[in-house]
Amino acid sequence: MPLGDTRRRMRIMSLTTAASMIDDYFSGGAEHDEIGLTEKEAEIMEQENKKVAAKLYAMAEKLENR
Repeated sequence: MPLGDTRRRMRIMSLTTAASMIDDYFSGGAEHDEIGLTEKEAEIMEQENKKVAAKLYAMAEKLENR
């Protein structure tokens, strides 16, 4: 079932907001020890966050181009 225009816009906004929040998690000031991670774990998590954010941005872009 196709999305209506309003729902599509809101889904795109939701995807890009989530991607931005995930992507900025560490750059927003979170320190690894504050969230209970080692420096190595935080490094891996930041890499994974960037991958997930990229996937969410791609999903949003796909919806925008429909």
